[in-house]
Amino acid sequence: MSNFLGKSNLSRGIRNNNPGNLVITNNAWIGKIPKSQNNDGRFEQFSEVKYGIRAMIIDILGDIGKGKNTIRKLITEYAPSFENDTNKYINVVASSLRMNPDSVIKEVDYIFIHKISRAIITHENGKDGALIADSDIFEAIDIVDRKELNGVVINTKKSFKYNVIIIPLVLFFYTVLTVAL
Repeated sequence: MSNFLGKSNLSRGIRNNNPGNLVITNNAWIGKIPKSQNNDGRFEQFSEVKYGIRAMIIDILGDIGKGKNTIRKLITEYAPSFENDTNKYINVVASSLRMNPDSVIKEVDYIFIHKISRAIITHENGKDGALIADSDIFEAIDIVDRKELNGVVINTKKSFKYNVIIIPLVLFFYTVLTVAL
């Protein structure tokens, strides 16, 4: 559980616990700092970073559900050109996902959500994006209410985050045992 709220030496998205830099809306996000207490004035603030990531994920998945189903369409909606170098942003995210920017997003699973979240967080926050742990992203994914996804179906197999640990450990011990014998 990470909380960077108010740490002035960090990038705006991180210090707002809003690493996706979502602008203030009337959405009643879980963990949202009320508008009357928000001291940023332009971007949402959250009580914990997992809630800011959760809101970003719901926003992204909602856009996919509305037909923004390529990286180009998605990032053009998420990061409009009047305030971003949208083409660069598209290429960074597409490269992170190893996808053609115009390929249709066919599967939305934990791996996809993790990778796109990581790419957006890094692009939005530069080096400070590294302060967001993978566990923060996975925790946010776990608290997304499936009813909020506007028809986007997520493969909810969570084995990925455990396989990332288990498979290398098994291979390590197998290698140690075979070398020792």
